[in-house]
Amino acid sequence: MILETIIYVALIIALFAVCDNRFSRRYYVPLKVVCSISFLIILGINQFFSEKLGLLIWALLACFVGDLLMGLYNTYLRKQFMAIGIIAFMLGHVGLLNYMCRITDKTNVLVYILPLVPCLLLVAMQKWCHLHMGSLFIPCIIYCYFVSTMTLKALECGLNGLPLLGVAGILFFLSDFTILFLYFYHFRNRSSKRLIHYINLATYYVAILLFIYSL
Repeated sequence: MILETIIYVALIIALFAVCDNRFSRRYYVPLKVVCSISFLIILGINQFFSEKLGLLIWALLACFVGDLLMGLYNTYLRKQFMAIGIIAFMLGHVGLLNYMCRITDKTNVLVYILPLVPCLLLVAMQKWCHLHMGSLFIPCIIYCYFVSTMTLKALECGLNGLPLLGVAGILFFLSDFTILFLYFYHFRNRSSKRLIHYINLATYYVAILLFIYSL
């Protein structure tokens, strides 16, 4: 797994080098697709002949589609890409939630109730932080519920002897939190937006890797 991880990290660093600069339009989407294909390859290499492959494959395929669509949005700024990308990632979160529910005996009911709190906070944040969501506001609320549910289930797993899942859940949540500012906040300077983009990419791709290594 060491060689695979080194190559994976190298690809992420290469993605950093082409985001939010003059290379973005030509290289960002192709590199993002390569990074996403790489986590599918890592999953396949380590679990191809295992019954565990089916536990994550559909979730990661949905994330792959979401990656492609969000990359296209980042390059061409068409809201259709983002809307469909949100749906794809939401299905990915449902897949990750399903995976964690299948490998544990039970799930506390609070995992499904407490996500209402982040949803309410998102409603408040739209005004406090001047987030310009427009017609994507309702889809974002729904998305917030599912990513929060997945995160709480991951934390539950972490507290019950599966620390990789706990860390992965937190990183995934941080990644999605940064998306709020990356796509809905008007930055005054490009360097601040680039920093948020770096955090978004790093937390997302590391979270995916941890989910794979948790199998």
